Amino acid sequence: MAASYTPCPDVRFFLALNLTSIIYRPLTQFEVDLTITWSILFTFIVIPNALLVGVICFKRSLWTHSSVLVGSLCLANILFCFLYILPVKIMVIGNSIYPFTNIYCQLSHNVIQFAFVCCMNFHICSISLEKFIAITSPFWYNQISVYKSVMFISILLICWILPVFVAFLPLIIGWWRLCPYFCLMSEIRENRKISLQAWHIFWAFLMFLLPTIVTIIFYIRIFLVAKDHASRIRAENQTNSGSSSSSFGLKAVKTVAIVVGIYVILQTPYNVYQVINVLDKTLSRQLGKLHIREWLFYLASWNSVASPIIYGFFNKNLRDGVMSIFWRCKTVRTRASSSSTLLT
Repeated sequence: MAASYTPCPDVRFFLALNLTSIIYRPLTQFEVDLTITWSILFTFIVIPNALLVGVICFKRSLWTHSSVLVGSLCLANILFCFLYILPVKIMVIGNSIYPFTNIYCQLSHNVIQFAFVCCMNFHICSISLEKFIAITSPFWYNQISVYKSVMFISILLICWILPVFVAFLPLIIGWWRLCPYFCLMSEIRENRKISLQAWHIFWAFLMFLLPTIVTIIFYIRIFLVAKDHASRIRAENQTNSGSSSSSFGLKAVKTVAIVVGIYVILQTPYNVYQVINVLDKTLSRQLGKLHIREWLFYLASWNSVASPIIYGFFNKNLRDGVMSIFWRCKTVRTRASSSSTLLT
């Protein structure tokens, strides 16, 4: 017996009835304001991420596992901007007479958003894993090994492939079907409510809860190892190492607090709302009138601005690479202004 799905609307039918507002609907004032705010965020995401990617690509000394992971995260942030924020939030893609536009509209809301957010969170989790390996097994980490390279390549592949596969999973198993002439997914009728609840809860777990738990565990372990390292320094040098070891431990506390704290503060509200949205429809309707979901996702997307700044600042090699570019640009500008002065 074939599965039954919700019907797919067709924009051609509405156009035949002269209901052109289905396609050519003017934006509301709220949508115009939202476009402006997302355009600002788009700029703030692209600039620092593109800067870090450029620094990593053009400085051969930065071709390390740590920098490559950060560069891959920045690349995911940039693609998230151009494949989701630009068409969905700024250009406000919607119903169209062209099947490609409608299919992309459906995929952007249900697949692309999940895939990229999950990919970025997996990268953050992988960076914490890389730092954990570097501080707990420094001798193995600093060795040139084929096994280490294979491990990091596998981590990168998991960060990119697994989120994409899971994002397409409802389409693969037949929960959803694409509608070529309307920006609306067709859903399976059988156990529709249960499958929708299961998917959104699984979404919140894989996209946020699992990476967050793993990241916090790794950073706590990093802090404990750093604290133990400071205690050993204090024991070896009783004379003048007390202040240095305490400052070392304080720096570890600040690093963990900033990295984990900003991530949790920005990401938690939206993912909690996602679960509430499925489990309590009455409350979600009340919050929906205030556009809470839109603003919470906007807040969560600022993590794409914070992550390159945080990891670029706490990575000495990346920080030095960025500063060298600024100093080089300043030197070129100074030489240009001095030469123009001499000519006049």
